[in-house]
Amino acid sequence: MQTLFFDFDGTLVDSETFHADNWSAYLATYGVTLTAEDFIEYYAGVTWPKIAKHFIDSYQLNVDITTITTEMEALTEAKIRQYGIPALPGVDDVLNAFSGKVPMAVVTGAPRDYVEGVLKQHGWLDLFDQVFSGYEVINNKPSPDVYLQACQAMKVNSHQAVAIEDSRTGLQSAKNADIYCLLINAHPSLINTDADHTFNSMVTAKPLLDVLFKDKLSINTL
Repeated sequence: MQTLFFDFDGTLVDSETFHADNWSAYLATYGVTLTAEDFIEYYAGVTWPKIAKHFIDSYQLNVDITTITTEMEALTEAKIRQYGIPALPGVDDVLNAFSGKVPMAVVTGAPRDYVEGVLKQHGWLDLFDQVFSGYEVINNKPSPDVYLQACQAMKVNSHQAVAIEDSRTGLQSAKNADIYCLLINAHPSLINTDADHTFNSMVTAKPLLDVLFKDKLSINTL
């Protein structure tokens, strides 16, 4: 394996609960009840315009998609400035162990500004070669577009890349691009999927990553 791709939300940072709480509070202003558990199970990895459209259509909300996404972006930015988003266990160790030895990129369905801002907060942005956003391709995840763009830009064949994802949407995107995919931090309903391997955290995934990239790691330690 030559290149390592990381999803962002729910893979590098504990943002699924963060976003679930924000969406729950926001939708409550329209009289819509959404539990954090339901958000994580059904909407993790889904783009915000799609989430907005679903609730507008399902509850006949008198608001448009742009308004919801704009207001949610403002709410999210304010919460990040106030509280930040914590890193998930084992992520810092993996990124620092692999950076400079294995080409790495973030491949996310989220907006670039949001992702790069949080990466900077954690001191991770410079550890990655590039950041690829699904908002900058024709079709966001679960389409393979953003992964195919990442492979082309990083000059790697898809079968030589490893993707780390946490959601059904992300897993579908990686597999649709014919990329070897590890699923971590996943909801229990995703355990029996077509992921190549499933782990409960980045900590337990690291030994396999060490094996998959042993040639890269050994070359850079000589």
